[in-house]
Parts: sequence; C-alpha cells; structure tokens
Amino acid sequence: NETDRLQAWCDQIAAFTFPRWQELPEIDLYMDQVVGYLSQKLAVFYDTDDDGCSITATMINNYVKQKIIPSPVKKRYGRAAVSALMVLFCAKQVLSIGLCGALIEQCRARASDLDGDAAAESFHNRFCHVFEEVLHHTAAGDDAFEGLPALREEDATLTAAAIAFANQIYAERMILLNMEDGSIADNEKEKDNTAKE
Repeated sequence: NETDRLQAWCDQIAAFTFPRWQELPEIDLYMDQVVGYLSQKLAVFYDTDDDGCSITATMINNYVKQKIIPSPVKKRYGRAAVSALMVLFCAKQVLSIGLCGALIEQCRARASDLDGDAAAESFHNRFCHVFEEVLHHTAAGDDAFEGLPALREEDATLTAAAIAFANQIYAERMILLNMEDGSIADNEKEKDNTAKE
C-alpha cells in the first residue's frame, strides 16, 4: 500500500549517500558514460516515469552552452563537470538553471584561496554533506532537526536549497503514490462492476 511504499522510499533516502569528490570517476567520461553514471547515482530521486527528471545528453549540452558546467575536453567530462551536473540535477528541482549556476559559482568562490580543482572539491564535498543531512532528517520525519543551525552557519544558501529539494521530492513522491493508488482503486472498482454485470 501507499504507506509501505512511501516508507520503503524513505528508507532508501535515509541510507543514500552522494559520492564524494575522491569517489567520482578518476578518468574523464564520454557523454553516454556521464548520463549513465549520474542516472545510476541519482536514481533514488528520479526513478519514476512521471517526474520528467530523466538525465539526458541534450540537457547536459545545454548546460555546457550556457557555461554552467565546464566544457568537455576531447568530448570527455572531468570530475568538475560531473560534480556540477550532480548539483544541477538536484538544485534545478527548486531553482532556475541560471540560479543553479550562480549557486555553484558563489559556493566555489568561497574556496577561491584553494588552487586548481581544490575549490571544486571543497564545494562538492560540502554539497554532499549538507544535502545528505537534510535529506536523511526529512525522510525520518525529523522536523526539529537539531543540526540545522550548524548547517545554516556553515552554508545558509546551500542549506536552504537542500531543504527545498528534500521537501519537494518528498511531496512529489507522496502525490505520485496517491495517484498510483487511485488508479489501482479505480481499476478494482471497474473489475467489480464488470463482475456484477
């Protein structure tokens, strides 16, 4: 039933972890590999046909054109691009694409004293930590999340985005499950009426 399926999904969210920077693919990926990797890693959020959130090459190409993610080198995407895409596919549920790009840029700018990929790494791992904490507590129904002030102090903007994302996917999941149950109920009624005739 709906309650059991929602609980099963909440259990998945509670156990979910984002891959940290060092866990991202060490070698650069071609487009189809990027799509496959992100689809696998974020499947718990986008595993229904109704949410329209599938990860596609067209989306990624658009983000490159808008200069939101780094351009591929010899048609391959490095860790910084994969990280930015992971953030984008979460944040875009609650922010415009332009604001997602600004969020990534602002957060990385805070680590501007770091060299090379270090700023991207610092932001990526912070994103993973903040989003996981918020997601886990939302899935557990923990409205009085004691660690929230500390997260806000660490990164208020990222925390606000995480809260919005967690609430959005939770609400969507409940609505989709209700719709599925409604369809099942209608089908059962139709079967009963046919049997009676």
